[in-house]
Amino acid sequence: MFPMPLAPDTALAVAPDVLGSLAAMSVGVIVLGHDLRVSVWNRWVESHSGIAESEALGRSLETLFPEVRDSYFLGAVHGAVNGGYPSVLAPSLHAPVFPFFVAPGVDTERMRQQIHVIPLAGGSGCLVQIIDANAAWHRESTLKRKHVLLEESLELQERLLQQLEGNKTELQQQVRERTAQLEELAGQVQDLSEHERAQLARELHDELGALMTAIRIDVTRLTSQSEASIERRERALKNIDQAIQIKRRIMEGMRPTLLDNFGVVVAIRELAREKAAVNSWRFHIDLPDEEMPIPEQLSITLYRVCQEALTNAAKYAEATELRLSLRAGKGVLVLEIIDNGVGMPAARDARQGGHGISGMQHRVLARGGTLEIGSAEPHGTRVLARIPF
Repeated sequence: MFPMPLAPDTALAVAPDVLGSLAAMSVGVIVLGHDLRVSVWNRWVESHSGIAESEALGRSLETLFPEVRDSYFLGAVHGAVNGGYPSVLAPSLHAPVFPFFVAPGVDTERMRQQIHVIPLAGGSGCLVQIIDANAAWHRESTLKRKHVLLEESLELQERLLQQLEGNKTELQQQVRERTAQLEELAGQVQDLSEHERAQLARELHDELGALMTAIRIDVTRLTSQSEASIERRERALKNIDQAIQIKRRIMEGMRPTLLDNFGVVVAIRELAREKAAVNSWRFHIDLPDEEMPIPEQLSITLYRVCQEALTNAAKYAEATELRLSLRAGKGVLVLEIIDNGVGMPAARDARQGGHGISGMQHRVLARGGTLEIGSAEPHGTRVLARIPF
């Protein structure tokens, strides 16, 4: 902070014969007479200029400091002496007027100066007050540098944030594109798998079925009536009938004929009936009364999700009662299966499931839907699939 300058209105009232007391001040004081020659040259000026008081007294500033000729400062001095106008030369606007140094002979950089030119009473001269502005200048320069650095840092931060936001948007777009591609690929894989299952089921039905039927007919035509022959014939017929049933179960597992012939509602209803009979479940079924006009691939997805959910319930749930519903909302099919079994472990969710749960997720995602698997209240498991159509 600068020392308090002499107030111009006070300085005007100071008599020239008391100006010598200014010599002890901690700022520079030079008093010029009306002829602009030095009459006061205090110790501060002597210390920082390297010019002794005895050398300066009676001489003009122009002879002491030739660089002040034709300067703004000299004009301010003339204005104070001749016109009575005080002036202030701020270091932020003016270069150092005097070749003053903090330590003459050691420093090479001039002291920055704040100068007050104050007219004396009666036009008898003027007082020149010099204040060391170096510390204030350095503080101001440091603050300016810090301000510039702060602005540059903020600008850099803003650019980085914009770049990160752009990268984030680009990554999100890439994730969406990859997700869409994976869902499309998953759908194609599921469709291909179902197509191969259907083809294999037809081959089993057409070729193996025809072969088993022919063998059965041939066996029934055996004419030997011996007890051993009759026993072997009956045993062969029984084995053939079992093979035919196994073939039918394999076919139904790969591609339910009810799904192809009667639609998803009938197929799910029959699947639920069979599972309930095998597992001794009480089953509450809420299905549409009429068949739903939906695409074949969507029907397969609903059936497979239902099939896997009931298989999991039979294997792990230890349930006695199940609820199954299929309903159509606004452009969305909702399949919900709830059992009253032991439920899912607290630390496990659908993402930690085995291949069965993953298969259900992939099927639903491939159709653009969502699958939720979690605990039911008060206990049990709830499977909820929403698929647009």
